[in-house]
Amino acid sequence: MKKYIKQIVALALIVSFASCSPDEKLEMLSAGGSVSGAGVATPGSISRLDNTYLIPLAIQTKEGVSASKIEIYKNTAANSSAAIILGAKVSDAVIAADGKTATYNTSTLGSFDVFPTASAGNTGTTGTFQLAIVSTFSDGTVTTIPYIQTVGKGIVWKILDANGNIVTNATSGVSSFKLNDPTPVKLRFAVVTKTAAKLTSIVGQWTKTTAAGVITTGNLPVAITVLDTKTKTVDIAAIPYSTYGGLVIGDVITYRFTVTAGTQTDYITTKVKIVTQTLGDEKAATLSDDSTSNKFSLKTGLTYANSNTTDGEIVFKTPFGIAKEGATVIDFVKSNSTPYDTADLFKLQADYNAGTKVTSLIGLAKNDIVLYKIVRGTGATAVTSYGMIKVGDVNTTTVNTITTNSFGIVYKEGSFL
Repeated sequence: MKKYIKQIVALALIVSFASCSPDEKLEMLSAGGSVSGAGVATPGSISRLDNTYLIPLAIQTKEGVSASKIEIYKNTAANSSAAIILGAKVSDAVIAADGKTATYNTSTLGSFDVFPTASAGNTGTTGTFQLAIVSTFSDGTVTTIPYIQTVGKGIVWKILDANGNIVTNATSGVSSFKLNDPTPVKLRFAVVTKTAAKLTSIVGQWTKTTAAGVITTGNLPVAITVLDTKTKTVDIAAIPYSTYGGLVIGDVITYRFTVTAGTQTDYITTKVKIVTQTLGDEKAATLSDDSTSNKFSLKTGLTYANSNTTDGEIVFKTPFGIAKEGATVIDFVKSNSTPYDTADLFKLQADYNAGTKVTSLIGLAKNDIVLYKIVRGTGATAVTSYGMIKVGDVNTTTVNTITTNSFGIVYKEGSFL
């Protein structure tokens, strides 16, 4: 009990003088000195790869006093606000020749695998050691100071923040990529260790799970040969689909990156779903045989007069139909089995390819579905788009003996990336 009372008093004095300078603390304390983490209030965080790292400690002493012994113990107190209760001895710190610093090896802390399992994507081998520094000085005084040694991840995800800066993140920031889309999809990560020279390997692996639950695995065809703590980037959109034995919409790939440093390993994982390429936003229009507005551009969504031979892509065809206009490279497939609300570009393309292509259609009725393929531009600048039109209300109106036929449409289109 006397031992604990002395420790509580020493700790209370240290806390009371926290706002003082180091010299002022030593003058007011009865102890001959104090020992703490070098440059900070407590020793800094390490990663689970740093199991043979020398933790630096800073020694401060009064004039004419030196540290004669520094010991690291487990602190078995129930919580940080409780009195220090010394448990098993962890290590003796090695005091440097100048007497200003000391070190102890993290290997003496024991296995980092004592920490509980964490959430999906992390190994969970992170946590804290509750410790105490017991320092003996040449004037016979002893101080006992608590500190918490944090053990963090050995590999972490990196993302770009709103300002384009690379920052650490809890997740990869990537949840999907579009099938057959070459747009880069980058996974970024970095190794965290104070002893990068001891890194052995960084390996990328994949696991594919199909909609039917079939699971296959393999190594990524990306060699990560630079073993340092700088951010590394893997463009998963550029990995050949043959790597996974092919990909289809709905497949889920789990990417795993494992870092090894000597006997220590750590990893991170992320799940990425293969999604479809979708059509663009829906547009609406009314097509008419009125000569002032009987031509229409699917690109601009505007109608044009019959006299305009430049801007229209399709033209109203009597009775209640459409046809290609001028030199427009377009044809149509009537396909009422194609679901307008849910079809994606792949479904649209497949149904278009399976149908009979024509350059004009007549006799369209409400809810008819018309698929189309249009090529805009020529040569290297040509863009091929697929679209679908859903016919709305069909109307015939007569004003002053002039009869006008018209029907409404909604439509959407898209181009493969």
